[in-house]
Amino acid sequence: MQYFFAGLFLLDAAVHLFACVNKDLLMLRRVSKCLLMPLLAACYLLFANTPSPLVVAGILFGFVGDLVLLFRPRKWAFPAGIIAFAAGHIFYIISFAQRIATRPPWFVFAILAFVTIACAATLMRSIWKGMPKKLCPPSFLYMIIIGTMASSAALFALYGAGPYRWLAGVGGLLFAISDTTLSIDAFHHPIHNRNIIVMSTYIAAQVLIVSAFAFA
Repeated sequence: MQYFFAGLFLLDAAVHLFACVNKDLLMLRRVSKCLLMPLLAACYLLFANTPSPLVVAGILFGFVGDLVLLFRPRKWAFPAGIIAFAAGHIFYIISFAQRIATRPPWFVFAILAFVTIACAATLMRSIWKGMPKKLCPPSFLYMIIIGTMASSAALFALYGAGPYRWLAGVGGLLFAISDTTLSIDAFHHPIHNRNIIVMSTYIAAQVLIVSAFAFA
């Protein structure tokens, strides 16, 4: 059963990325996108020795974010998507924090906090002119949240328990790349092959993070 659902997820991911490349397959892209996170949640529940409700919640809020963003360019879709993904990241942050085996030195926290704020501020400055002003505060807060998630993933990779914890560090970085690409395309300038870049990094990020949790 485990490998059956893993195969279904991989098949759906492949179909979705194929549909991202072909503009005529919009409906297939939407349907396959909505199936990604539920299938990943099923895989997590089947592979993890002790599944965490927090991790499942993080995955399912990713599903809500995927679903809501399908309604772009409606005005409510982008902020609603931000809220859903932010909630998912917060569940991941808590899950990472629970799995830190050794307390990191204070300066590691300081470095990660500086990098998170600097990256968020740089991205915000780049897309400021093209973003509706009402979205600027929540968007900056979301950037801080995803930066904190990526930093928490890095802390887990360095100081957590489990042989595959390093997967989380790579996953957190890929998640940040995915969201940065989406933001630049939406509010700064169009990015060629945006869909394939955003979704390939997003899918890989979710798989790596969830795998790190499942095998921790």
